Amino acid sequence: MLEFQIFVSKIADVEVMLFIVFLLLITLYYFQYKKDFYKILCVSVSAMFVTFMLKHILKVPRPETMILFEDSYRFPSGHATMAAIVMSLIIYYSNKKVRNVYLRYFLYIFGVSWFVLVSYSRIYLQAHILIDVVVGGLIGVLATVLVMKVFRHLRYYR
Repeated sequence: MLEFQIFVSKIADVEVMLFIVFLLLITLYYFQYKKDFYKILCVSVSAMFVTFMLKHILKVPRPETMILFEDSYRFPSGHATMAAIVMSLIIYYSNKKVRNVYLRYFLYIFGVSWFVLVSYSRIYLQAHILIDVVVGGLIGVLATVLVMKVFRHLRYYR
């Protein structure tokens, strides 16, 4: 069980997830999906900016009992923020683009499961407590919702 939780935590590292988002953004831009490019860029940058600023303003230390060493601050969880962004974008684009209802529900379940799995791994490894992953998740979801609402009201990006 420990090895699996470490694996989940490593593949959900903020750096890994940002690299994947970066590859997605390059692909979207190359294939002329510029509206989606700007939406996803704004979601990722705004959510990670808020998370980074809160970590460095509040400077909440990590638990001394953590199983997997982390040298940054604890609150809020960057892993949970990125997992919530992934979950929210999967749900948003599934709802918008996927016509098959079974595939859409499968993608909803996949997105929520990804968030829960990443968040649980961070708590299991004692790198965070529950409030850290809850606030990180809220930041990711709120950033996605707010950016999508702003873009919906911009004439050029409809």
